Amino acid sequence: MRDIDSAALAAIGRGDYAHNWLLLFDFPSGLYGFHFGQGKWTFNGIDYVGAGSALSLEQIEAGTELSASPIVARMRAVPDVGLTPDVLSSVDAEAYKNRPVTLSLVYFNKQTGGVAHLFSWWRGFVDTIEHDETVGGTYELVARLEPRSLDHSRNGYRMRSDTDQRLIDPEDRFFEHAATTPFEELPYGRNAKMQPINRGGSDTRTVGG
Repeated sequence: MRDIDSAALAAIGRGDYAHNWLLLFDFPSGLYGFHFGQGKWTFNGIDYVGAGSALSLEQIEAGTELSASPIVARMRAVPDVGLTPDVLSSVDAEAYKNRPVTLSLVYFNKQTGGVAHLFSWWRGFVDTIEHDETVGGTYELVARLEPRSLDHSRNGYRMRSDTDQRLIDPEDRFFEHAATTPFEELPYGRNAKMQPINRGGSDTRTVGG
């Protein structure tokens, strides 16, 4: 268990608390929250839509640490539980590429509903959102999510900037003064082009062969 004292851990072990998973998308227009229970649940001013079994998560790289594995979130339109087609359409209409996503585990008091502990279990970014629809059947949005641990190795069109690094850690200023350094090929070996070197005197030599 992550960052939890022994007393709270014992309470969880005894079953004193219930638990739930929270999935939070940070889109340009605002926050979209979902949970695996029923009904709307509000925490820290954020409304989470209860999706029940209409929301599922799949770990891509089984056997690895969850925080280091890409995951797939499937959201099936079920009007009765609040995950309506309109809600899914609004998610799909967002500029979602590379937007932050957080999966959290929350423990709460069974009697009062008060939150006892909340852990950020997985953090990452939206890669793609796809449609999975059958005629006369179900309609799903399939969100493919990449963990933050893969950000440094992701192939893209540019190098990580200071802004990118601040998305991961607002206090990290490692790239604040970084600049792009061009690559320059240097001749080396017997097949390299012969280039004269003038050492400032009358002695002129060649390198590369």
